[in-house]
Amino acid sequence: MSRVAVCAMVAALCAAPAIASVSELDTDGDNLASYEEMTPIYPDLTEDLFGEIDTSGDGFVDDAELTAALDAEKLTPAAE
Repeated sequence: MSRVAVCAMVAALCAAPAIASVSELDTDGDNLASYEEMTPIYPDLTEDLFGEIDTSGDGFVDDAELTAALDAEKLTPAAE
């Protein structure tokens, strides 16, 4: 494998968000993330932004909605 490919892979892994799936946020086992479940990881999350991320309007964020929000860089995880 070339050095460029290895460096690109490492850079991509380092740039990956800390939380990339709802299952990592879900505390009640429903495979969805509520506003309350998301705020400990994303402390800058507002109710308005949550509503924007929740494109289905069901009051929860699923994997597709979370992925879209992360891809659009709408969420910033808390510093570790």
